[in-house]
This record gives sequence, structure tokens and C-alpha cells, in this order.
Amino acid sequence: MATKLEVWKQALVHLEKETIVTLNDDAEAVYAFGNAWAGVVEEAFNAGDWNFAKASTALAANGALVPALGWAHAFDYPPGWLRTIAVSDRPGFATFHDYADEGGYLHSSAPELYLRFISDANAADDRVSTWPTMFWRYVALKLAFDTCGRLTSGDTLEDKLRVRMEKALLKARNVDARNENNKVIQPGSWLRARRGAGVAGGSGGSGGTLVGGQITFGEGDV
Repeated sequence: MATKLEVWKQALVHLEKETIVTLNDDAEAVYAFGNAWAGVVEEAFNAGDWNFAKASTALAANGALVPALGWAHAFDYPPGWLRTIAVSDRPGFATFHDYADEGGYLHSSAPELYLRFISDANAADDRVSTWPTMFWRYVALKLAFDTCGRLTSGDTLEDKLRVRMEKALLKARNVDARNENNKVIQPGSWLRARRGAGVAGGSGGSGGTLVGGQITFGEGDV
């Protein structure tokens, strides 16, 4: 388990700078990290469908809102929402397309929606200990990269940090994905054609309408 201080210390290692003792040290890095921290954390949470940051909730239509043209109901996003992963009209997150994200609200013909999303509940400083190892190590590299221009004068180091950061993000995503037990690998376009399934992304199946994460080839794609 890490702490905010440990993340900052790790960032200083990447920047090849002297370490700090507390988050209140009178050091240039402390001020730079303090200014960059909130943005770095938010961007990191939005960089993947992290299991530790996921949340699901049922949404009731807000009668005080005017639905967008063509829709019967409008819905508020829940507190702490950062990014949508899936939307459905069923708690099991069956495939669903009858909705739109417009004007900062969800709109649908269904009177109730189910939302799976990335939440900021674990983004607070006192929740850093809940971050998986590979994730907080990625955050440390991102913090170092984002403050490198202010704290160093070397373009070479910034380039090295960019490469390390991208590798750390990929590793964190891969490790996080191994902890999932409910992802279904969809057949690729070639297999769908053989089965007469038609165009990619047709309806049917389960899992809700996935709107976050990475797009990958299905089995059978070349």
C-alpha cells in the first residue's frame, strides 16, 4: 500500500532529484507536485477501466429536466462520476443502445437506467492506499513527466519519462485486466460473417453498451 508521500518520492526518483521528508517540505518539487497533482490523478483515473475505481448505480429519471429532442426522459450523472463505462436498461447490463449523452445529462426513452462508471471515490489523498501497485507507480511517472519541464532542463529526461510512462500505463492496464472475471471476448468480423451475424457491433448478448476502455480486435480479426 502506498501513500501520497511515497508516490511523490517515487516521482522524484524518476526526476533524479533529492527526496523529501514530508508533503510540506520547502522544496520546489513540492510546489510543482502540489499544483499538478489533482490534474495528474484525474487523468490517470480516466486512462483505463480500473477495477478499483469502478462503480455501478441505478438512475431514475429527473422530472425537473427537459429531455433532449427525441427522448422521453433525462437523467443526472451520479456524484463522483468521471467517465462512463456502460449504460443499460437492465441491472445485468444487457446490450442497450436507446440513450444519448447530451448537454451533461443522459437521455433515454427508458424510465430507468443502470450506469457503470469510473468514480472519483478513491481519488482522494486519503484513499491512495487503495490504489493497486502498478497504478500508483504509473501515477508517479505521470507526475514526474508533467512536472519535468519545470523541475529540470533536460529534454532527454522528458523523452525517457514519456516512454517509461507509456509502458507503465500499459502494464497497469494489463495487470488490472487479469483481475476481471466477467469480460466476454466477442467473435471477430470473420467469424461473425461465417455465422451470418452481420455488421460488427450488432445487438444481442450481454454486458451493456460499452462506451469506455480500449477498442481491440476480436478473435478472428486479422
